Amino acid sequence: MWHWLLLAGVAAVGLLVVGAMVVLIAVQLLTRGNPQSTLEDFYSALETTDCELFMDSTTEEFRTGSGLTSCEVFEQELGAVSAVDYEVEDRINRQGYAVFEVTETYTVDGQQVEVPLRYYVRRIDGQWDLDGIELLEGGAEPLT
Repeated sequence: MWHWLLLAGVAAVGLLVVGAMVVLIAVQLLTRGNPQSTLEDFYSALETTDCELFMDSTTEEFRTGSGLTSCEVFEQELGAVSAVDYEVEDRINRQGYAVFEVTETYTVDGQQVEVPLRYYVRRIDGQWDLDGIELLEGGAEPLT
């Protein structure tokens, strides 16, 4: 009789371990976030001159590289930015990164300008942050 109780105890512990692993994996998957939301937050921050949103959606390296290291500088440099439309043309996921090819459209002196860009959104400590922007020249290698 005791061996059946021992077997039932081992099975119960095994089920608890498997259940805990399932919960852990589910939490990991549900809290991953969406890198495209970071891109949307970035453009929203530019359009509304929301420094807090800008700081929250970019990495420190990006802010240092762009020179937008404080809210005063951000508001001074980007306070006059009007609406910028963008369309995501392509997206590829890499280990720890999501790379987006985007076409920005805006108006300068009455002329509509289209600019092809590549955005690098990096996952850091469970959060997606914009880490880099690259201007795509004609003949740039496509995302693969």
